[in-house]
Amino acid sequence: MKQVKVVLVGIGAIGRKYAGFISNGLVPGMELVGICARSRESHQWIRENLGGQIKIYGTIDEMFAKTEEFDAVIVASPHTSHLEYTTRALAEGKHVLCDKPAGISVKEARLMGAAAHEAQTVYSMMFHRRSYPKYMALKELIVSGCLGELKRVTAKDVTSFRTQYYHKSCSWRSSWNGENGGMLINQGQHSLDIWQWLFGMPKSIYAYIPFGKYNDFTVDDEASMIMEYENGMTGSFFMTTGEPTGEDVLEVVGTKGRAVLTGARLEVCSYHADMNDYAKNAKVTSIQELHSTLETSEYEEMDEEKPYILMLRNFTQAVLGKESLIAQGCEGERAMELANAAYLSAWKGQKVTLPLDAEEYERYLDQAKRIEK
Repeated sequence: MKQVKVVLVGIGAIGRKYAGFISNGLVPGMELVGICARSRESHQWIRENLGGQIKIYGTIDEMFAKTEEFDAVIVASPHTSHLEYTTRALAEGKHVLCDKPAGISVKEARLMGAAAHEAQTVYSMMFHRRSYPKYMALKELIVSGCLGELKRVTAKDVTSFRTQYYHKSCSWRSSWNGENGGMLINQGQHSLDIWQWLFGMPKSIYAYIPFGKYNDFTVDDEASMIMEYENGMTGSFFMTTGEPTGEDVLEVVGTKGRAVLTGARLEVCSYHADMNDYAKNAKVTSIQELHSTLETSEYEEMDEEKPYILMLRNFTQAVLGKESLIAQGCEGERAMELANAAYLSAWKGQKVTLPLDAEEYERYLDQAKRIEK
């Protein structure tokens, strides 16, 4: 069986997780041949935990000087380096699996997508939540037309409570100058990706963000967004890292039914008639004759490791030409664009339209950085 020889860039917490999966044979067809890491502590960890056969590159330049030694690159470094490492790897004709987010802004995400288009190699983004059975089931409901034409979507994500200890755990964390954002560019990227994967991109966004609502910083720890779509659908998205309740609710309303995903429990109410037809033709004043059927399903709660392994396997098989990607790398641009649009809307205090003006966003981001200093 042909092996995809991969180099891992970054050996922090997530990088060590990936290295363990690959080295322990949990990703058939993928061979970890090298790791790019700068610190002596990282080098020691690699030797002690992965053995002496893994080549260590001390710098990114050293790694790219030996491109004949590998086929693909997994970018697991801090996201401020994602643009450089991803575009350099793609320019060398390498396949790339990049951790979220796609750079620090939609401008960088677009540059990464353009590089992938030019390279015509496999480019994937680690949006592992797409592999959750509950989201796959909801996706199938929507695509199959079981819910009819979508009219309204409401999401509430309160699953990412963070303490002050977390925010202060790294000097760059939760800041415009270090992280280039807060919740929406970090924890929120997964939720925003699921949103756009299920419903597509809106034509406009209005966001209210009480920056630093729960913490003494200038970035976001809570956000409320209203989205409008070309077909008339409206969406409401709320997320916070300041509430410890752990709620995760997604409600989808269409002309043929309503689906509510609460945690891993999916309830689907199917109307016996299309709501639009019923409203036009019924000879009653309300829902007296609009019958419905309720079905409830409980889906597996994924453990912490399985979704990542599935994504690594999918990337490997895509490189070998045997599978389509679960998450195309270019889709990292969409989750980033939603986050950037929310920030820009909150800064301006008005609705913004998409596609987002990347240069305008960069100007406002630079201003936020200057104020933060």
